Amino acid sequence: MYPRVRNWLRLIAAFVIMGVILALIFDKIIMPRYVRHGQEVNMVDVRRKPTTEAVSLLKKSGFEVQVIDTIESGNQPKGIVVDQQPPPGRLVKKGHIVGLVITGGTHFFQMPNLVGRPIKAAKIILDNNKLILDTLAYLYASDIPEGVVSDQSILAGSMVSTNRQVSLVVSKGRPSHQLEVPMLTGLSLEEARVAVSKAGFKVGLIRYVPTADLNPFTVIDQTPKPGRKYDNPINIDLQVTSEP
Repeated sequence: MYPRVRNWLRLIAAFVIMGVILALIFDKIIMPRYVRHGQEVNMVDVRRKPTTEAVSLLKKSGFEVQVIDTIESGNQPKGIVVDQQPPPGRLVKKGHIVGLVITGGTHFFQMPNLVGRPIKAAKIILDNNKLILDTLAYLYASDIPEGVVSDQSILAGSMVSTNRQVSLVVSKGRPSHQLEVPMLTGLSLEEARVAVSKAGFKVGLIRYVPTADLNPFTVIDQTPKPGRKYDNPINIDLQVTSEP
């Protein structure tokens, strides 16, 4: 046999032997590992768990973990899992990457100024800042057009967090007439109550002052003072005599 032919035969035999060895390695070692790696298991539920605990649990179950988003948490603590992909219970192969959405803690920001804005615009601003409109009151305001916010329960510029409740007062426009505070000094308490009611106001705090010179239950002072005018009813505080 020619030397050149003999060399070719040896080379072919070597390739055949190597091919058999690689086939055995692939069949006995690589494929079993790949099949075991691709076994499907039920996805565990890590929602409402701290991130560190969720990551540990997922890795023990054979998954890889990646935080895909962080959201404002409102009143929840920072680092709590609020969502996961794939969702719990789905059949997933081990080694799959699980995406987590976690809370980023409470987000504080300055309360926007809503006074002077139309109520529709104020509602949009509250919604964009994830603030909650609690109560809405309508009062007359001589200097603010109808339908415009005249007051807010949280002072503009104060630090607030998301989901904070805010109450607004909306102008009903200029009243047909203003309410004038009556003169109450010298009247008895009962007479003062009647006068306050007729003027459209309400009696507020009553402070009793022991006095020997005047009859008991006589009004000796009032707040606000007589003659002040208001667009809406307010409380009138009184100082009233009592027995020494």
